[in-house]
Amino acid sequence: MTAEQVLEVMRAYFEEAGTPPGVNLANFGALSPRLLLTESLDVVTFLVYLEEELEREFPLQEMGEASLNQTFAEMAAQIAGLSGSK
Repeated sequence: MTAEQVLEVMRAYFEEAGTPPGVNLANFGALSPRLLLTESLDVVTFLVYLEEELEREFPLQEMGEASLNQTFAEMAAQIAGLSGSK
């Protein structure tokens, strides 16, 4: 799966779950996960959703907090790299 495909799965999560008021998903890849995942449980729920949608497990301990310091596009590239795609 490519980074672009992973990014679309990520975006779909927020389109379904909703976003905080005033947050526009138009430039989703450039957004910081900290803007949309404000609670620890939000991060876990999001990563579990990705695991289910992408049908693979991720090292949640490694990805959780570290992923919040990236953009969604960077996170998508990291996840695509874990599955051997780019």
